[in-house]
Amino acid sequence: MKSYSRFLLALVCLAAVAACGGGSGSGSSGAPAGSTQVQVMDFSFKPKDLTVSSGKVVVFLTNSGPSAHDMLIADSASGKTIARSSLVQSGDTFTFTVNSLPAGKYIFYCDVPGHRAQGMEGTLTAT
Repeated sequence: MKSYSRFLLALVCLAAVAACGGGSGSGSSGAPAGSTQVQVMDFSFKPKDLTVSSGKVVVFLTNSGPSAHDMLIADSASGKTIARSSLVQSGDTFTFTVNSLPAGKYIFYCDVPGHRAQGMEGTLTAT
């Protein structure tokens, strides 16, 4: 009887752990299929040069630094903002989508005050 009770306890614990699984957005450990993965940290993006297909673009950010960061994508010629992620806290992840990105050259950077000036920027080419 004792081993049966242990088995039931283990089963209940396993069910509780499974119920705590992550969803999309903050804290999720898995990147969506087809997404472009970008690591943010103090004070850089990895990779800092991205090439994506034009159209729908999904970016999966992982913050491995101690500070919060975001990602703003802007047209390289006009500086017009195309998309902006939410602020991603240290240790968290965030997925954001640009629904219709035309082919062209873009810049991306962290819009937290002072971060871009410290080198937190990169280039994005949509083909």
